[in-house]
Amino acid sequence: MKTLNQNIHTATLLSIGVITETTEATGVDTYLSNRPAYDSGLIDIAIGDLGDQTSTKVKIEESDVSDFSSGATVAVGGEEVTVEADTGYKMQIDRKKRYLRAVVTIDGGSSPSAEIYIGALLWNAQRPFPFT
Repeated sequence: MKTLNQNIHTATLLSIGVITETTEATGVDTYLSNRPAYDSGLIDIAIGDLGDQTSTKVKIEESDVSDFSSGATVAVGGEEVTVEADTGYKMQIDRKKRYLRAVVTIDGGSSPSAEIYIGALLWNAQRPFPFT
């Protein structure tokens, strides 16, 4: 019997911590056994204290190559958003490519910093829930 958890996967796109410059997180492989495994996802963005920078932006990218050296595009629904301190954000994304990553852009400031965490709940939205 199939269970719901076979269609769901959690992933950390950017571990909780403080960054002081624009950061491109390591890509997360969303394939299982060389097949697309998760076509949709919910991205959870938690922002703590923001330093003295002019702005901080977050976007979700996807690519067919793990190092994002070519073909990196913004995932549908993962468009860049300007974030505010002590705020949580959710992005629902549709995916087409194998690898997924978060990009945080910090602009300006004499000593910029951002407390941040970005996680993902990936799932197969087009597959029906199992019935028995």
